[in-house]
This record gives sequence, structure tokens and C-alpha cells, in this order.
Amino acid sequence: MSYVLPLGPFHPDWQTPMRMVLRVEGEQIADVEFRDGYTNRGISERLTRTTIPQGLHLVSHICAADSHAHSLGFCLALEQLLNINASERAAALRLLACEVERATVHLSTMKDVLTILGLQRDAEHVQKLHHGLFEVMQHLCGSSSPPNYIVPGGVRQDLSSTEQESMALQFRRLERLMYRFVDRFIDHRGVLRRCVGIGVLSREAAEQFGVRGPMARAAGIGFDARIDRAYGAYAQFPPSRVTQERGDVYARLVIFALEAFESLKLAIRVLANLPSGDWAGNAPDSVPQGSVTANVESARGTLRYSIQSNGVKLTSVKIDAPRQFDRLIARTILAGMNIDDAPLIIASASACTACSEE
Repeated sequence: MSYVLPLGPFHPDWQTPMRMVLRVEGEQIADVEFRDGYTNRGISERLTRTTIPQGLHLVSHICAADSHAHSLGFCLALEQLLNINASERAAALRLLACEVERATVHLSTMKDVLTILGLQRDAEHVQKLHHGLFEVMQHLCGSSSPPNYIVPGGVRQDLSSTEQESMALQFRRLERLMYRFVDRFIDHRGVLRRCVGIGVLSREAAEQFGVRGPMARAAGIGFDARIDRAYGAYAQFPPSRVTQERGDVYARLVIFALEAFESLKLAIRVLANLPSGDWAGNAPDSVPQGSVTANVESARGTLRYSIQSNGVKLTSVKIDAPRQFDRLIARTILAGMNIDDAPLIIASASACTACSEE
């Protein structure tokens, strides 16, 4: 029996709108049609018509999940034009915000996948960790979803010694919970049975399609801008590299789990060695003439900001964001798979079109 199964553009398991049409033969997916473009807001062009303070607010709202990564990429580019560097304390606080954001995104994806697998107890455990990270973010930034916390030259809010101690206790508690979860999850028979060999993206395909971030690292491509092109406080506090080789759903889940765990360990190390000194930054009204590029590692891969200025305003802004899903990737990981595995495979890609379409 042959039939067509349309999905989207809105779906409860998808973080942003996208549309897929699955052509099914019997129980297997024969072909995939993919369409995105539902969240294109023209932000790159709008940034050339705004002031710098307005631009900072705009980039922090490109993607709710990767807000700090976008803010940091934009600010690092502006700082190159301004010929300034954030203080050691500000750089460390930025690192904390970005690592909490990374762990939050990874745990959100894992919760969705575990729910699809019917492992509700494990999904609830991950949800508790996710909620704990939101509380940590509120201590750090004053809100669980702070707009433009990162600004040129520093951050908008500092940590008091009391808040620092409270955050350290929270991080250590979350690290213990995460360790127990990872130890149980890695060899979970239900996860292994459903996820090994499913939705494979080979290293060759990942390289050909220019895949970045966790999906690439799950396929054996180890590049991580935090390590290979260290920026900010990552030069002083390098994270551990996490890679897998299979490129299947299980490999991607292992990457999410271990990277979230490494983010917690890194945050504990940074808090224990948090430099003293200035932390404040501010948004300039203009930037000198020039052309620069800055790279950061968002939760979904390397994010690149290229900007040009005429000395009065920005004349060109290009945002090169990682793509976890497009027509070729969708066909590669879905074609030939059982139709019942489609939601699992799609969720494991942690696809977000808000960044790539901006």
C-alpha cells in the first residue's frame, strides 16, 4: 500500500515550523519532500536600518533557545570593530550563560525524544534538570529568558558573592543528577533497541552537506569552535570534546547527554575560579569603519556573524547559522526508515529553523 503523509508546518514535537511530505511504500518511507521558510523575518537586512542598541535587542530575539549565542556572536564582531575586549570576569560570565543555554537546549531535545520513546520516567527526570537550569539562568541574568544580557565589552548584570555560592550549590546538585541519568541512559536497553542504526547520517554525508554541531559530532566530525577556534573565556576554560561515530539517533542522544554533562562540569570549574574585576559593558551608538567576522559555538553548531560598517552605521550583516534539517538531510536520514520511526528521527535532529532563516 502506498500513501502520502503530510506533516507540519506546525507540529507539537517540532520547535519551529517546517513542512514535510512523506511518501510511504508499505511501512517504509520511500521519499521526503521538505519545505521551510516559515520564520524568515529578514533580520540581517533590518540590522542595517537600526541603531546598535536596537540591533542588540533584535539579535537576542532571533531564536529563544540560542539567544545568548546570537548575542555573543554579534558582540564579538562589534568588539573587533571597536578594538576592545571584554574583561576576564565578563568573559567568564558570558561563558556561564552560554553553557547553561547549551545544556538547556540539549536536555529539551532529550526530553522530547524520551517522550516519543514512551520512557516517561526518564523524560520527567530530564525535565527536572531542565527546570533546574532555568533557575540557574535566573540567578545569573535576572530572568530565565533574558533579552540581550551580553553587550559589547561585558554583560548587563554581575553576580554577588551570595549568588555565586548559591549557583555553585545548584550546579553541583544538577551535576550529580545528570551523572546518575547519563550512567543509566547510556546502556538503557529500550533506548538501544529503538535508536541504534536508525536515522543514520554518515560522516561523508555530513561533510558533503556542511552539517555542524552535535549532528556532525555524532557522525565523527569533531570540530567545536570553543576548542578549535577558542574565543572569550574558552581559551582559559576549554571544554572536553565529545564525539561519536555511528551518526544514528543513539549517537546524537549520547552527544546531547554528554555535552550537557560537560557544560555543567565546565560551569562548576568557571564559578570556582571566577575572576574579579570589571564586568559592565554598554551599547555604542556607532562603530568604526571596517569589516569583521566572529564565530561562536551555539547549542546547534558554529554560528558566524560577518558585519561591515561605514563608520556611522552597519552597512552589511550576514548571519551564517547551522542547519540541522533541509531537503537533502531529511531524505538521507528518513528514506528507507520505518514510518513509525519518523517522529523519533526528526526529534533527534534538534532542528530549529529560526536561526537558519533569521
